[in-house]
Amino acid sequence: MGIFDLFGGKKASESAKEQEQLSAAAQKEKEMQAAMDAHADLEWPGFPKLNPVNAPELEAPQMPETVSEERKNEIGEMIYDADLSPDSLRFLSGQELLFLLTALEVFHKKAPLPGFENNHRKVYNELLSRVRDAEILYVLYDATTGYPFIDHGFGNVYFEKELAQKAAEIFARQFRRLMVREIKVENPDDTSAVKRGFFDYLYYIGIENIIVDNGAYRARFKRNEIVAAPGEWNSEDLGKNPVNPALNFAMLDFMEELRWPVKYEKRDDVVRAKEMRMLALIRSSNFIIPMQHEGPVEVLEDGRMQFNKDTKFKFLVLNTKDDKHFLPVFTDAIEFGKKLRGSEWNAAVFKYQDILKFMGDKDGITINPEGQSVVLPKDRMMMLEVAGQQADKMKAQAGAVNRTTGSSASDSQEVAVQKALNQAMARMNENKES
Repeated sequence: MGIFDLFGGKKASESAKEQEQLSAAAQKEKEMQAAMDAHADLEWPGFPKLNPVNAPELEAPQMPETVSEERKNEIGEMIYDADLSPDSLRFLSGQELLFLLTALEVFHKKAPLPGFENNHRKVYNELLSRVRDAEILYVLYDATTGYPFIDHGFGNVYFEKELAQKAAEIFARQFRRLMVREIKVENPDDTSAVKRGFFDYLYYIGIENIIVDNGAYRARFKRNEIVAAPGEWNSEDLGKNPVNPALNFAMLDFMEELRWPVKYEKRDDVVRAKEMRMLALIRSSNFIIPMQHEGPVEVLEDGRMQFNKDTKFKFLVLNTKDDKHFLPVFTDAIEFGKKLRGSEWNAAVFKYQDILKFMGDKDGITINPEGQSVVLPKDRMMMLEVAGQQADKMKAQAGAVNRTTGSSASDSQEVAVQKALNQAMARMNENKES
């Protein structure tokens, strides 16, 4: 091969590569233009609806627009880029990022966008990083419970205080009493042995779904996308320290629904269903009980205490103005610490069924007295256990039939179990009201 052949071959290779790049660019341009043509009749999206409440009298004006039309036109063009640069996202504000995410979803639903999956993930991850790395967030709290507001299963957090305040005003039109709280995501002043940030706290109260900037351009996240559950990353032993996130969530959800001063079709059924879910979880939970004891005691692997006949013990009792005596019980160490951190009272762990044995002359229990403060009188506790035992028995029978026949439990058996629970709960409610 001569030297001219060598150079000629190199030039041909470079030319072919350049032609390939030009062809790819032309194809990319063609795909982009096709997508733009398919979306020609679409306008840039506006704010999604605040929530699914469908009462015209409760409708409120939307927030003022957070992204100008000029910025929408500039940012909107990015949805047609087949491979968004992460650097291009870092200079967008929170609302601009959320607008871009919304536009990607709305336009892709109409007709496929080039590189949608990859671009959507990039925008989503940038938003997730901003939530995770934020020093301060603004959170809607329910004034009727003192806990983060739960709306259709979601906690509401905001990047900016002004947006949170405007959202609270809109929710007020739906007769929600909300407060905006400035929250340090990681509290540097926390002196407890186990450090917990705000998203750790949400784990304890069972809020696993989060919506960011609801009322304006928004996005939904899972709490565990932001931070893992406590115990997975810190030194907390969740095996010995009970946590009851599902119960905490059920109590808050029930209380918010009960205290919401509105009427709507089947509201009584909704309230009853949420109460039943709460009661069922109470019965299946372990609780922390403040107590003092003298004599031998065995601490089991799950943190519960086992006494013998020589052990003497006493429980803390809360007295009411009408001379009622209630046993305080706690869902987790956070709630226990609100009232008894640093006190002389020990924290013992007991099942609900064990607590029934300690009732004696007490009038019932108060769950998280410094928190949700759910009161369950002794007679309702007893009826709850009877109803639960009956349901357990029926489920066991259904399981035996299932194993014998090799089929799933029949609808009639499930209905029978639910009917038994409904009847027991109805009797409990009758006693409560009488």
